[in-house]
Amino acid sequence: MVANTHLRFTLQHQFFDKLLDKISSLISFESLTHPHQNRFINQRQDKNGCSSRVLHGGKFYKTLHSADESYEALLISDQTEHWFASLDEIKSFLNQHNMNATFIELAPNQTVIPSFQKTNMNLVTASLLLQWFNFGPFGFHIEWLKEMPNYNGSYITRALLYLDKSLSEKEWLLGYGLHSNIMPISGNQPAIHQIMNSLDICRPVCILDAHLPIAYINDITAALVFNELKKKGDSPYTDFTAFKNQLDEQGGLFDKELLWLIDVFPEEQLQQQVSHLLSTIDDTLCKSEEAGFSSILVNDTNTFSRAIIDYYQDDSLPVKIVRVEPATDSDNYKVKMAPEYPIEPLSPFRELFSVMKGKGWNKEQRSSMQAFCTAASGSEGDFQSYLVLNEDPLDAYKEDLLSIQVLGKTDTIEGIS
Repeated sequence: MVANTHLRFTLQHQFFDKLLDKISSLISFESLTHPHQNRFINQRQDKNGCSSRVLHGGKFYKTLHSADESYEALLISDQTEHWFASLDEIKSFLNQHNMNATFIELAPNQTVIPSFQKTNMNLVTASLLLQWFNFGPFGFHIEWLKEMPNYNGSYITRALLYLDKSLSEKEWLLGYGLHSNIMPISGNQPAIHQIMNSLDICRPVCILDAHLPIAYINDITAALVFNELKKKGDSPYTDFTAFKNQLDEQGGLFDKELLWLIDVFPEEQLQQQVSHLLSTIDDTLCKSEEAGFSSILVNDTNTFSRAIIDYYQDDSLPVKIVRVEPATDSDNYKVKMAPEYPIEPLSPFRELFSVMKGKGWNKEQRSSMQAFCTAASGSEGDFQSYLVLNEDPLDAYKEDLLSIQVLGKTDTIEGIS
């Protein structure tokens, strides 16, 4: 296994760029977008028809820059957009303008805060990987917020055997997000590639690590890679045994060697995945809205990816997609958000939990939590909406962050149960 490396595996790695080049050669952009239906137009029209509403009774943060400033209520209407004030002031305003409004009473612990902004995301690459299996501690489709308690080689073994049965005969078992850095290490624990080759799996297997630029492959995949190198005359190895010894020493294909996979990946399987790319992006946008994001800052740089991002510049989207240049570590953010790869559950509270866990923050360090939430919310001008949460994240212990729920957006929510 490769150790003591400073290299980080991100979606900006040249492997993913070449992979996008590969899939863009399998289908034309017009063939990809022509059958795509915009599922958000009718939803946007329904939301635009919502009446004025007044939320009161809970906690209200107009901005997280000045979280100590308190308000009693919030009025949302065509005339005021979001107006934070006392309940008496809002009632007086409604009477003065002869306006009707729906009053929604929050529980004392329920909290209104600015919506979140997802930063540093490679949306297109992530949407391709989301069609692979996730081998991290969050489930195959990253549906869990909490890590599984027994994340080890035994889990990888069971996962491989289970997923192998779910695939057709000619499909590869493709995975990503394996957190080798939290795997138990001991002399009794076989390496990932050793686990792969010990199982009765008669198909190519390839799993990408979550942190190191390494791909764990079984002997079937290794033979395909070696034969392709040999056919091209590019093989630095005298025979398969020498290649296999190198893989055993490293634990898999490392860094630039990942590019060798591009020519052996199954084209029919990749073509099927790219045909589902836009529907996967749509699903990601829906989940982003449910998680409390109002905008996503994307730094996709591949030509194919940028064409898709341009295609998604539409006012009907539930979450605004903003294309930015790769240098996303803006000085405007007091706390840098967690890197987008490994792809973890799409939740700002999962990201906050990860940061707090890494730094040992606790409830008493409210200012640090406030700084993170402020960074995640962007600037005041970026707010498209406010959220109603079941509790105040600034007053939560880090262990409780993963139980915080987004109850809805203030401009669309009809009631609080």
